[in-house]
Amino acid sequence: MPDHIDIDLPDVPGVRHRYLTVRGARLHVAEAGDGDAPAVLLLHGFPQHWYAWRGVIGPLARERHVIALDFRGFGWSEATAGGYSTAARVRDVLGVMDELGIDRADIVGHDWGALVAFHLALEHPGRVDRLVSISMVHLWPLQRHLAPNAWRWWVTALFEWPVLGAWMLRRRPRVTGWLLARDAARPGVWTRSLREAYSSPASQPTRARAGQRLHAHLVLGMPRLLFGRNRKRPFVVPTLVVGGRSDALVPPAVLAVPAARAGVIGVRTVNGGHFVLDESPDEVAEAVLDHLVRAVNEAQR
Repeated sequence: MPDHIDIDLPDVPGVRHRYLTVRGARLHVAEAGDGDAPAVLLLHGFPQHWYAWRGVIGPLARERHVIALDFRGFGWSEATAGGYSTAARVRDVLGVMDELGIDRADIVGHDWGALVAFHLALEHPGRVDRLVSISMVHLWPLQRHLAPNAWRWWVTALFEWPVLGAWMLRRRPRVTGWLLARDAARPGVWTRSLREAYSSPASQPTRARAGQRLHAHLVLGMPRLLFGRNRKRPFVVPTLVVGGRSDALVPPAVLAVPAARAGVIGVRTVNGGHFVLDESPDEVAEAVLDHLVRAVNEAQR
């Protein structure tokens, strides 16, 4: 019997909801726009869910079929015992695409969702048209920028430890709220109700355990990034990396692109901290549309 989250879905105009069974889990997706239009998948970060995209969905829906996924164990998707490694999350995204009959799509990811987006494009370039990564370092960071800033990821230690990580999410929602607002350029955005919109689902017992398991897997995969294990792998998907100018976790310097990747990956900064989807949705939507729609239209003229 699937677990149940007893929290109402937030209301966002123009958004419709459905559930898909993918790899043994009941996953929630929020959709908007014309179902026959080219698809764009939105992949949220931690500790958020589909609602983080509410300020971006409307502008995108005028041009695209928008699908905002709740990853397993987050938001209104089922929390299972396993399936939280990056590779497993990539398979979930592919499963959602298959269930919806989508062969290729644009992918936009934020935070750990952007890490999934990068690996999806790296491993399955035939399924991805264009990619936007928000508030996440790409897979080919310059070590002279990454190494001095690696200490910033200490916050993952709050959630990665067995038992303790889940306890933190369940019993200390103020920590989740602090994480969301700690580097905000516009602190007033982070009202109590908005912080609770994310911390309440994340504090549900099964989802708290999912948050801990996600971070445990991320720590295991971190050496691959830190030691440049993907350095020589080809990457062909046109990509825009968007960063917040006051991001305390992934500062703009870390987003610098090696010369060998500059023809494929571009960088753009916007006002805000790590959670720019909530702080600066208009700027983020503009950047995403520039890369996914306007750049393509210009190239086709």
